[in-house]
This record gives sequence, C-alpha cells and structure tokens, in this order.
Amino acid sequence: MNIAIVSPGPFTVPPVKGSSVEHDIDEVTKAMPSQHNITIYTRKCSAYPKSERKNNIFYRRLRYEGQQDYIKSVIKQLKKEAPPDIIMVENRPHFVLALRKVFHRTLIVLNMHSHVYATTPLISKAKMKKVVKQMDGLITNSNFLRLRLIKEHRIPEHKAHAVHLGVDMEPYLKQADSPELNKLRKKLGITANHRVLFFAGRLIPAKGVHVLLESFQKIAREDPKAILLIVGGTGYGSNRLNDYVKKLHALAKPIAKQVIFQNFVPSHDMPLYFQLGHVVATPSTWEEPFCRVNLEAMAAGKPVITTTNGGVSEVVKEGHSGFLIAPSDWKRDLPSIWEQMWKSTLLRTQMSKQALHRAAEFSWQATAYGYLNVFHQVMQQEKPAIDRQKHFLIG
Repeated sequence: MNIAIVSPGPFTVPPVKGSSVEHDIDEVTKAMPSQHNITIYTRKCSAYPKSERKNNIFYRRLRYEGQQDYIKSVIKQLKKEAPPDIIMVENRPHFVLALRKVFHRTLIVLNMHSHVYATTPLISKAKMKKVVKQMDGLITNSNFLRLRLIKEHRIPEHKAHAVHLGVDMEPYLKQADSPELNKLRKKLGITANHRVLFFAGRLIPAKGVHVLLESFQKIAREDPKAILLIVGGTGYGSNRLNDYVKKLHALAKPIAKQVIFQNFVPSHDMPLYFQLGHVVATPSTWEEPFCRVNLEAMAAGKPVITTTNGGVSEVVKEGHSGFLIAPSDWKRDLPSIWEQMWKSTLLRTQMSKQALHRAAEFSWQATAYGYLNVFHQVMQQEKPAIDRQKHFLIG
C-alpha cells in the first residue's frame, strides 16, 4: 500500500526538540511492515535534508510559514507524485477540506490526537461538519476521544476507530542500571535516601503542575525524605519563564529544599530521567485523551499516580499499575497514597512489576497494525471504479 502522512507542520519528523504528534508519527511508521511505502510530508529544518529515504519511509520536508502556506506546499508536492492509496491527516481537520478539493477519489483518514483542533476558534462547526462528510475514516488514540468526537460532531460510528499508542520499552529498561544514573542524581542533588515523586511534561495549567505542588506541601512537611522532581519547560524545547512558571516557583518556595525544577529534556534523554523517580505523577486537569507519559513511566517500571480525566483509565489500572485521583481530590488523596506506598515495600515492588506488565501490552507494532486495519476497513467500505483492495497487504 502507498500511504501518505501529512504531519501538522509546526515541528518536523522525526522530532528534534520533542513534540508528541511528530513522535507518534515517527514511531508508528517505523513499526509498519516494509512492504508498505510511506511518504511523510512534514516541515523542513536544518537538522535534516529536504528529502530522504530510510528503508520504506520517504520524508518530504517542506517550508512552513503558517498552516495555509504549509498545506498548499503539501498539495503541490502530492500532485507531482503517484497518487497514494490513503492520505492520513494528523490532528488538523481543516487539512482534510483542502486536500479533498484536489484529491476527489483518494481515501482520506483523519487521525486526531486530542479534541482541541476540532473545536472553535480553530475550526468552525460548519467546517467541521464538512470534514466529517469528506473524510473516509477517523482514528483516535483512545475510546474516550472516539466517543467524544462522535457525540460532538455526529460522526457515524462505523467511520471512527480507537487505536491506542505504543511505547518502546527497551530504552527505559536499559537505563535502570545505567552508570549515568548516579551522575545525574549527584548533579541534581538526589541521594539514595530520597523518595522521589517525578513529573514530566509541559509546564502549562492543563497538566496540573500547580495541583501537584499544592498537594505535595503536606507530604513535604510529614516526609523529610520526599523530593518532588519536575522535568519540563513551557513548550517543546522552551524554558520561557512565563507567569504560570513564576506561580509554580512561588508555590514551591515554602518547601524549596524538597522541590527540584529541571528544564526541558529532549525525548531521547527522558528514559534516563524516568529512572530518577520512584513514583510518577500526572495530575492533569483537562481531559487527557491518552497521556503517553503514563505509559513511558510504566515502561520504566514506575507506578503512576494520575488523573481520572479523559482516557487515562484505558491505560492505567486503578490499584494495579497506579492510582487514579480526580483533580479536585489531589490535596486530600495524594499524601495518603504516598504514605501507603512507603509503608509497604511489597506494595511498591508489586506495582512496579505490574506497571511493566501493563506497559508491555502497548507496542508500536500493535499501533501500526491497528492503523493498517483501519485503512483496510476504509478500503472495503469504499466502492470505486478501480479495485484499491488489491494494494492492501498486512505483513
């Protein structure tokens, strides 16, 4: 099958400074069987050549001077090449409308990573209604997001498919005994006696870092060994000191000796950083569609204390690989869960093992085959003059 993937545009593939959607594109395409020809249309940058081929994946890197300019460049390039069997648009519904004006018969699948770009003011309700009619299929990263988009935009259920994201466990497991780990602990002032609660992510209100700091106050007062390590910046590759970050530092001031802020860390270094924590916290206040950080934490063998919001419960099992707390209950519940976990070595050991087993259930190969199965279903539903089905092979 010939597959064209249109990335959102602001960041390149593979990602240089992070960026979650581009990371997902990179991982899932590398996991697809080699008989499928994949072309990724993405932003050009100084780190990579304008065009390059790696095995069955061809990268077309184009200028990015805003969304409209970018999708025009993508369409111009697509017209020069043999028409693909499937175009998968990543997280930008309005790209579907631009592509459909030119490619009337090509199958187009929209892959949504959250609901955000399907809401006003990013796209009007009228345009979103057209997207639903003009796309041939929808992929979401959780069943929660699938059901939400079906309800909000009246998407026919047969068009929408939930496919969970994956994780490559090897880099996380490999760092468990890394000689670099002690060096990093020393650099950050973490000793063998410390009990580390770990947060990784963007420092934005939706990620609930303020909730975590407010909830950690009681832990810090009652447990002198407790350390809260916060790893992340305001954006992918950005460590800008905005009003929200200033608020976080103000919240941390009364317990400053027990809170460590570490700036943005590139994704390829994060497996080592996850090993610094004993428990990972993801206190998101918004409805996380999936929350890949939880999966990465479990791949490192770390129990997770996370939110009840969104699709998180599809990944983290309550009392098994972690604990789920409603955003309004963190101040009350986090200290008691923390105390419970440190009272029982057996509990922490069991949850660590269970976290590893749970993470192993999510692989990029499974995600890749999930996407291919969606493409297969879309092709079967379509009845064009030519037989597209003959191009589909799952290895």
